[in-house]
Amino acid sequence: MSTATLKTTGIRRRRTDLDRQVAQAKVVLRQLRDTLEDLDDRRELARAKQRNAGKPGNDWQTVKKELGFKF
Repeated sequence: MSTATLKTTGIRRRRTDLDRQVAQAKVVLRQLRDTLEDLDDRRELARAKQRNAGKPGNDWQTVKKELGFKF
């Protein structure tokens, strides 16, 4: 086997390893983004509950009627 073939094989292997690492990093970043979005949603829900504490709500029958639900 020539030296050129060995160098090419080594480069390909490193590129493959790098591609695998990049793909894994993308998965981790996607999961992190989803988790942060979920936390942001929970925080907003907690704020909304706090803002609306003690305020009268709407009963389900009225909401169904206003939105045109028939069930």
